[in-house]
Amino acid sequence: MRKIILFLPLITLFAACVTTNQEGLDDLKKEVAKLQIKCANLEARQAEAYSKNEENMVNLEITNASVQELYKKTSKLSQEVKDIEVLVKKQKNVVQQDGEVQVPSQMYETAYNDFLLGKYELAIFGFKSFLKQYKTHDLAVQAQYYIAESMYSQDKWSDAYTEYEKVEKDFPDNNEYVSSSRLKRALCLELLGQKQNSLVVLQSILQDYPRSPEAFTAKEKIKQYSNDTKAK
Repeated sequence: MRKIILFLPLITLFAACVTTNQEGLDDLKKEVAKLQIKCANLEARQAEAYSKNEENMVNLEITNASVQELYKKTSKLSQEVKDIEVLVKKQKNVVQQDGEVQVPSQMYETAYNDFLLGKYELAIFGFKSFLKQYKTHDLAVQAQYYIAESMYSQDKWSDAYTEYEKVEKDFPDNNEYVSSSRLKRALCLELLGQKQNSLVVLQSILQDYPRSPEAFTAKEKIKQYSNDTKAK
């Protein structure tokens, strides 16, 4: 009986957290709905201005700018809605920092800021913590990629290669990050003194992602390897 009495406050606290998050979610959804209505009204005014004389062009530009700002705000709020929905579903696994709850995008942003500041070990820890809790989140592929980038920035070529491989293994359908990771794998192999293996990876980029920005770099690297061989 005593154990049950001690456990009741914990249940009450958990229920309160879920209720608070659900209320916040409902408020955000209402705000998104309001912004969407404003966007629609502004777009209607914009269309009307197009049908009138040129004297309305200044007003048209102002209206257009307002629409763009509202779209940005709506997009941001929509992402917050998604984050809170994830948080409500994973309430038991919610991450806390300095006593405050962090939603997924905030957790990712903290790690990314550490990466930009050159705090690579701290960034790696943050990105790995993010992946541990939110491995199916839209930002998961970026988190894995920047783990590899953090390794690469510290000249840890072998470790970086392994982490870049995980991008392709865990997120095979994300062409943007897979092609970028594959190029970085080739560069890691080059820096490890394995130019022949690097060449194989570069050629695979041309085959699998011929129109990607990485394909251009791969072509230049292949030419460089060829010239280096001729020079010998």
